[in-house]
Amino acid sequence: MQQVNSTFKISLPIARIERLKLIKDIFSNNRGPDLNDDWAGGRAEALRRLAKIKPISYSKNRNFLDGDVTRLSPYIRHGCISIAEAIKATKEKANSGAEKLLFEFAWRDYWRKVWYLNGYGIDSDMEPPKVELKREVLPQDVKDASTGLVCIDHFVQTLEQSGYLHNHARMWLASYIIHWRGADWKVSADWMFKMLLDGDRASNNLSWQWVASTFGSKPYFYNKENLSKYSENQFCQKCNVKCPFDRSYEALGEQLFKPTSAPAKIHKKTELPKYQKKLGSDTVVLFHDEMLSSTNSLYGSEHRKVFVFDAAMQNDWAVKRLQFIADCLVEMPDIEIWVGNTAEVLSTLNIKNVITQNTPNLMLKSLITDYDVLYVAELEPYPDELAQKITSKDLRRFSKYWNVVGSEILKSLD
Repeated sequence: MQQVNSTFKISLPIARIERLKLIKDIFSNNRGPDLNDDWAGGRAEALRRLAKIKPISYSKNRNFLDGDVTRLSPYIRHGCISIAEAIKATKEKANSGAEKLLFEFAWRDYWRKVWYLNGYGIDSDMEPPKVELKREVLPQDVKDASTGLVCIDHFVQTLEQSGYLHNHARMWLASYIIHWRGADWKVSADWMFKMLLDGDRASNNLSWQWVASTFGSKPYFYNKENLSKYSENQFCQKCNVKCPFDRSYEALGEQLFKPTSAPAKIHKKTELPKYQKKLGSDTVVLFHDEMLSSTNSLYGSEHRKVFVFDAAMQNDWAVKRLQFIADCLVEMPDIEIWVGNTAEVLSTLNIKNVITQNTPNLMLKSLITDYDVLYVAELEPYPDELAQKITSKDLRRFSKYWNVVGSEILKSLD
């Protein structure tokens, strides 16, 4: 994101081509291609996609790269629709046979609750690794999509161009980077996060840790048979290099993994720059990047409503993601849109009291820590009283969490 010496307010053009250009011009230091037309942001597009979900076929073919996945993740991540809405819509489509899709929505809620519980802890190993991890830098040929492996290079190029990758492909790519190339999961997770339209610290970091075995009972890995089956051989038939995956699981396990007694690795917490905050007298509703819908409960507030593109949070995001956010905001005309650091914006507006939606993102919270802040709870995908029963013990593993909430999530709408 372009660094500026002062804050300024912007108006988003209604015409999308002009809006994308404006964001590209303002944030000229943010890398990557423009947002693809098929990834327009906003609640209207989210609802269109939600109406087209296929819960039953999803359960049958979700692991295939061309399977009937929902592609809702960027819209859920930015609050265009809630997990609760997605669960309800899934049940309306199919009260039976939809368990696999409901299960996946529950995973997203689970990751988020783990983030609430652990805060910055998700940036470090949640547990000691179960196998030896080399913890090296991310190889340049991976970043450049020049490994020679058609599958891996395709995954990286897809990320760079679209900001999205099928979950199975993310697992393959993460496993290759960690276990075959020996890169540190945190460095690699940060690299991927910068490109993702649906970049969510919890889902991204904890999924990488699940692959690495620092938040799971064993490492995740795969072989050529698995990749070829679920990609329908689209990569293997084009590949001319020696395949590192072409062995049995038993042989690969012996090749890749050694026992370890290494402790969990603690990564240094990212520090945000400190700004002088000048407290005023007024109240503002601060919209952040997890609540971008006009149906959000705070959108109807009588108070002034503000969104800030803040370099402290978004400096290294791909420009396409900022364009996606702009698409969302253009559907919310009552919000003032500012560029600069959040504290300076609030000082400019003479703000003392801030109302916003609660978030597990402590970096975001640190931007307003000196203000009088009212955090409004986000919508739970099940009754609040059930959410209150979830303990830290239940969040050690998804299976324990599912034992608490699963019956409610699977319960029929009838």
